[in-house]
Amino acid sequence: MLISVVTTMYYSEAYLEEFYRRAVAVITSLGMDVEFVFVDDGSPDSSAALARSFLSRDERVRVVELTRNYGHHRAIMVGLQHASGDLIFLIDCDLEERPELFAEMYATLQASYDSGAPADVVYAVPKRRKGGWFERVSGALFYKLFNAMTGLNVPANWMTVRLMTPRYVRALLAHRERELFLGGLLWITGFRQVGISALKIHKGSTRWTLLRKLRVTLQAFTAFSDRPLWLLTYFGVMTSAASAAGILLLLTQYLVFGVKYYIGWASVILGISFFGGLNLFAIALVGLYVARVFVEVKHRPCLIKDLHDNRQPGVPVPVGDLDSLAA
Repeated sequence: MLISVVTTMYYSEAYLEEFYRRAVAVITSLGMDVEFVFVDDGSPDSSAALARSFLSRDERVRVVELTRNYGHHRAIMVGLQHASGDLIFLIDCDLEERPELFAEMYATLQASYDSGAPADVVYAVPKRRKGGWFERVSGALFYKLFNAMTGLNVPANWMTVRLMTPRYVRALLAHRERELFLGGLLWITGFRQVGISALKIHKGSTRWTLLRKLRVTLQAFTAFSDRPLWLLTYFGVMTSAASAAGILLLLTQYLVFGVKYYIGWASVILGISFFGGLNLFAIALVGLYVARVFVEVKHRPCLIKDLHDNRQPGVPVPVGDLDSLAA
């Protein structure tokens, strides 16, 4: 059985050698063959050069260099396109996710076949979310809101590492989104997916700034749900109805009862401020959807600068099948 190990590189130079060694050790110890797909996501360091050095000692390695930094999720999708194994092991190479998880994931996948309820994906969730209280609370809130808005059941704090069958990967790659939230795509693709609990090691630093997290949050909601638009519509209707009732009440009190103290500068300014803010929010939210449509219509490609491997150039790489596992 051939296992494709797919990983992306961005400031990964310090971890590649150990990652490669540990991944080879755990997979070959189970009597399986292994191939590596390293995707250089425009890393400014020497990650790509180090990965290319593996080519001279291991014909099972291929390195895909992107022309620039496209982002973690898009780089993952590119890497999956070049996987040809009977199973695909997706994992980050920064060693926050242990390569040794492959053995546990394979055993879980095999157990699902033995039980008569075969799974196509074994994924991992951390035993405890990293970070302080704000990161933990905001992360939990994000997934609760995301699942409520989309109708999906995305596990909170899912990890990149997962073991997948080729048919699942083919279905995942059928999505042609350019600006994507991988967490949503992984679960909207369907198939039976089994989760395991794993330890996620925290290096002590992260490139996921608060601004970047906010950007991904907006991207996730606008990519997978139109419920904010419906909620905005309902809120607008209710606001208009309440405003009409209030205006009718004021007119009745003024014309019938002669009450005038509700009418004044403060009520006018507050009314203008409230509806001005509401209009601004609505326009901004609709603008996010329009911007997403704009990006999707243009179909900007994820360009590959170089492809390094030991295969014959120009020969397409086939995607493996599930026969060996099912047997």
